Amino acid sequence: MHTSQIAIPVLEGYKNEKLSGERVDFLIAQANEQLEELSQKPEIYSDFLKKINAPEKLDNIILWILLLSNETICEDYIDEFKKDFRDIIPVSDLADLLLHVIYLQKVKNIEVEGLDYLLEYDKECIEEVDQFAFTNALLYIQKSKEAVMEF
Repeated sequence: MHTSQIAIPVLEGYKNEKLSGERVDFLIAQANEQLEELSQKPEIYSDFLKKINAPEKLDNIILWILLLSNETICEDYIDEFKKDFRDIIPVSDLADLLLHVIYLQKVKNIEVEGLDYLLEYDKECIEEVDQFAFTNALLYIQKSKEAVMEF
């Protein structure tokens, strides 16, 4: 996973300039709310956990990234819970959450339970989330290096 290799100054800059606390709080609250909703149907929840081979201890953010980065689970979740959004993975939300947990681990030295599992998780859709997050960081670097030219 490339996102975990982003340098600390880039993570700090991206977090401070592009990833507001309000956005992170919203995404975390949304993930927690939807995980709570999902847990109300234990048979479906258990099936989803088996599909991602989830370890016993896992932070909710990591769990949510793993669940929604699996296209089949995401589609089943949308159908089962009659969600009013498209049948696609919300890659930008997951990418922001991924950057946030990498930031917590690398910059704030806060252990996020299950991050190692996520970093080693080798499925196609998680690669898309990683690429999106990494690309966002690269675009941030590019924009920060641009200079205004006056003629």
